[in-house]
Parts: sequence; C-alpha cells; structure tokens
Amino acid sequence: MTGAGPVSRGMKTAALAALVCLLASPGAAAPRSAKDVANTLRTRRISVAFEKAPLEKFVDFLRKASGLNIVVKKKAIEKAGGDADAVEVTLDVQDVTILDALKLVLEPLDLGMKVEKNILFITSKKDARGKPVLVIYNVSDVLMEIRDFPAADINIHPSDYEPPEPPEPEVHRAVETSEELAELVRQFTGRDTWEDENVNVTVFRRHLFIRQYPAVHAEIRRFLAAVRGLR
Repeated sequence: MTGAGPVSRGMKTAALAALVCLLASPGAAAPRSAKDVANTLRTRRISVAFEKAPLEKFVDFLRKASGLNIVVKKKAIEKAGGDADAVEVTLDVQDVTILDALKLVLEPLDLGMKVEKNILFITSKKDARGKPVLVIYNVSDVLMEIRDFPAADINIHPSDYEPPEPPEPEVHRAVETSEELAELVRQFTGRDTWEDENVNVTVFRRHLFIRQYPAVHAEIRRFLAAVRGLR
C-alpha cells in the first residue's frame, strides 16, 4: 500500500469550500418563488476560497450553500461567444452575500444572471437582460415651466412714489424639450444597450415611448426621478 501524496492547493481549496458549504446552510430549504430566490441571494452570507476552479464547481458550491436551484445556460453563453466549460473562478472573500459573490465572479467574465420562477440561471449578459419591453413615460411635469415670481415690495414709500416696472418672473425648467430629455436618457442609462435590436426611444409630444430591457427601465425611472428633483 502506498502512502498518501502531498495535498495540492486545489484539493485544499475544494476541502475548504465543502466545509464552508456545510457551515453556511444547515438544512437550507429550496426557495419556492422568484421572490424567495432574490431574498436568499440578498441575505444568505458565505465565505469562499476558490483559485482557478471550474465554473460548475463554484456553482455546485453555491447550490449546497444556499439551497438554490442554479442552472448554467451553456448554449446561451456559447451563442454570445463564450465557453462555460473553459471558465475558471478565482475568488477569496469572507462573509459576503451570495449576490455579491456572484457579481464579483460574473462581471469580469462578462456573464450575467437572471431568476425565472424559483430557478437562478447563470448565462450571458444579453440573455440575462431578457426581452425589451415598451414603457410609456409621461414627462409633462419635467418639461413644465415653473415661474419664480418676485416677492411683494413691503417697503414704506412717500405718497408720490412711483414704483418701477416689476421684473419678468424667472422661468425654471430642468430640460427644454422632450427630444433633449430622450437624449439624456440614452446618455445616462442603459450603457451599451441602445444599439441592440428592438431597443429604442421615440418622442411624441410630452411622452417618451421607450423599448428597453426591464433592468434598464429601472435605471430610467431612477434617472427621471433625479431630473424631477432638479426642478
């Protein structure tokens, strides 16, 4: 019988990952809905130590640590020019949420994630965005003129005093036209998505008809709220 050989760094990493997995999720119940998955991603905390580990090994660790049903969409990754089997994960973090750990791994690899029902998919960024949807934004309040009228003159004047002509009220408006607002939306949201197929913004009077990905619509709503705050 031969003796055991030296323990490689990869074996140590795998052993540590397994130990952390056991500590992270004793009896973790499988999430039943997309809301449950999102809550698990935001609240479950883990410690991870991987060096050049296959993506599937990292995903398997997350499955055991979280109880999540995680699927790697290899075909979608290949369609975007990637190779899921060739992806290597290097990550060494302590006490972070699963969501943060995934972001740290997926962003540099140009990969994304999405939740459908109770399944978390690891996929290409394009596939993770989903399909563009049309949302109509009424921006009348953003374009409305706000007149700043000067305060009344309460000084005491002699009886023959003739007051000067009152100044024209100042007009405050964060954005001049719908077209200007549409261009600002394109500039400050969506990053490189505006050139994608079926993604566009159309102006009709004081409305913006925007066809974009759901995540980008969330950015647009935050941006419009910020613009409204400037008025």
